[in-house]
Amino acid sequence: MATTYSANARLQKPATTDRNWDVPINANTDAIDAMTAIGGLAVTTTETPSATLQVRVASGNFVKSDGTIANFPGTPSLAVPASSTAYLWLTDLGVPASGTSFPGSAHLRLAHVVAGPTSVLQVVDERIQCSAAGTGLGFVLKAGDMISGPLTVATPGSGAPLVVLDAPNRLVGFFGAAPASQAPAVNPFTSPSGAASDTLADVGLSFSQVVLNNNFASLAAKVDALIAALKRHGLMGS
Repeated sequence: MATTYSANARLQKPATTDRNWDVPINANTDAIDAMTAIGGLAVTTTETPSATLQVRVASGNFVKSDGTIANFPGTPSLAVPASSTAYLWLTDLGVPASGTSFPGSAHLRLAHVVAGPTSVLQVVDERIQCSAAGTGLGFVLKAGDMISGPLTVATPGSGAPLVVLDAPNRLVGFFGAAPASQAPAVNPFTSPSGAASDTLADVGLSFSQVVLNNNFASLAAKVDALIAALKRHGLMGS
């Protein structure tokens, strides 16, 4: 019987005078193989040694691109082309796929397989076990990434909503306001006469046409500037 155990995985370590070393060695082998980081989603040949152009993929869990956890039940047989190098992966939906290289779309790398004319020559593990963690990280990190569901950007500390996005319905709310649709387009004003300025003048008792026209021109210019700003920021349709 083993007298000591390894510090982390508690694998059996037989003493020098122990007999029947096959018992703890076999138990350690099974324990290691069952570890997710080693056995989960592992790609191996269907026979040992390989006699066909087939590999198998073990079952295991993985994190999809949206952050949810998915289970892949494994597959006992997956064909690879003869005399080639095939790259194997799971799609974001957990479907096994292969090709001459890994895709640019969301996927989970498994392995690449070197095959001869009639059998598999080598299986190279391509699983990535570790990922970065810490503040400032998320699922949208590069150009081209998209969020398909609702998103709330909260104020640090208070947690008060700063921006609320309802992406499926194309709604946006600012500073805690409920998400609303984009304002419809509004045509700019046309002022046939008058000189616009930053001041509205008193029309006086005589109701001067020039002063009135200038005031209307000034108001039209300010409204047009607001419309242009709303359109420029996408808050109003063009």
